[in-house]
Amino acid sequence: MQIPEGYLLISKVEYAQLLNRLSMMEARIKELEGMLNKDSRNSHKPPSSDGYKKPVQNNREKSGRKIGGQLGHEGKTLQMVETPDKVIEHKVNECAHCRMNLEKIEAKKFYRRQVHDLPVVKIEVTEHRIEVKQCSVCGKETIANCDVPASVQYGERIKSMGVYLNQYQMLPFERTRELMEDLFECSISAEVLQQSNERCYDKLEQNVEKEIKESIAQSAVMHNDETGIRCEGATKWIHSYSTQRHTYYAIDDKRGKEAMDRINILPQFTGNSVHDRWASYEKYDQCQHSYCNAHLLRDLKGEKENNKSWAATMQTILLDAYSLSKQEHILPAAIAAIEKQYDHIVQKALEEEPLPFASPHKRGRKAKTKSLKLLECFRDKKKQILRFLHDKTIPFDNNLAERDLRMVKLKQKISGCFRTRKGAYVFCRIRSYISTVKKQGGQVWDALQLTMKTPLIQPLLVRGAV
Repeated sequence: MQIPEGYLLISKVEYAQLLNRLSMMEARIKELEGMLNKDSRNSHKPPSSDGYKKPVQNNREKSGRKIGGQLGHEGKTLQMVETPDKVIEHKVNECAHCRMNLEKIEAKKFYRRQVHDLPVVKIEVTEHRIEVKQCSVCGKETIANCDVPASVQYGERIKSMGVYLNQYQMLPFERTRELMEDLFECSISAEVLQQSNERCYDKLEQNVEKEIKESIAQSAVMHNDETGIRCEGATKWIHSYSTQRHTYYAIDDKRGKEAMDRINILPQFTGNSVHDRWASYEKYDQCQHSYCNAHLLRDLKGEKENNKSWAATMQTILLDAYSLSKQEHILPAAIAAIEKQYDHIVQKALEEEPLPFASPHKRGRKAKTKSLKLLECFRDKKKQILRFLHDKTIPFDNNLAERDLRMVKLKQKISGCFRTRKGAYVFCRIRSYISTVKKQGGQVWDALQLTMKTPLIQPLLVRGAV
């Protein structure tokens, strides 16, 4: 047979190999296109990585409820008080109609109007006069006891207010100084503010930090997360350990197990650790592990956009499991039905998933697609993913840790970085205390005042693991 010009004769084996190669290249192109379309909506990438492109719709489903307060919501309307601090009487001296003098006539009734406002705030100066007496027998002088060491100094309330504004409200030193000068006529320096932070940092080391770490290590459920931040011109990592009543932050050069060992909470933890599948957490086998399903839902959304039909079905299964976990009494049959559907989806998707792509330019193992890696996670880590169905104390997601880390990212947006490691240490310890106080219903400024006292008064912490 004569072969037409421009055609190449190949065998059936070569043709099959060519088709196989073509299908692998198409799969690789789709994977690369999917990587370009990743953002905070459909992957683990943070919102800050989305750049200046048009904001995308988040994963929150519409509830169908009207905007504003819902039916049954208890409002907080400004109410009158029974005993006001100050009373101003508005008297009637003459009749507004006939000009009759009414000064000696008793009032028929009163209308009350109350104005809630701030009093004039000014610095109060307290002078301590220390007696010195000379003994008539031995001739030596005795000085009265006084806990004010300097001739002129700022008090504990001023210093704790500086710590409150700088560490809790995230105001830079200069703006903190300006605010205190405008409101209180107090021309405090940035150096005094820094000294107040360090004093609070030193005081909290004595017993508060140890108590927070022990309470978290003894808890039944702990949330873990970590985030990068610039410190001393290099990338460091702030690790977060959270429960419903305690928060602990620590900064380290490393992100993985080496840093976690130095922090020494996870090595002694025997409860259930909730996290986002970072491999370093899995190395602690003395405790149980649960995965954040919010992260998995975002990953599934990304695969759904890459035309993976199984991802949409798995999304539905996870959301159905979440709704089931909210019921007061869960029947074992309902859990079994969820798990059966879960297994069926994973098995069918693995059968349809293309083989790992082998690059002709690289040696070693074949690269797995993102979709295959996610499927293998659902297959191998089923217990960690669905643990919330079997134990009501286990949450569906890791939002608690992410909420706690939000303050670290806010600090990064305001300040950009930590210039010194000591500044990072101060921030982590004081913020650990502030977050813990807030979780336990305490007032932050009151708690900071307690830390500034000499001797140190036990701060507003309630022992008890959650």
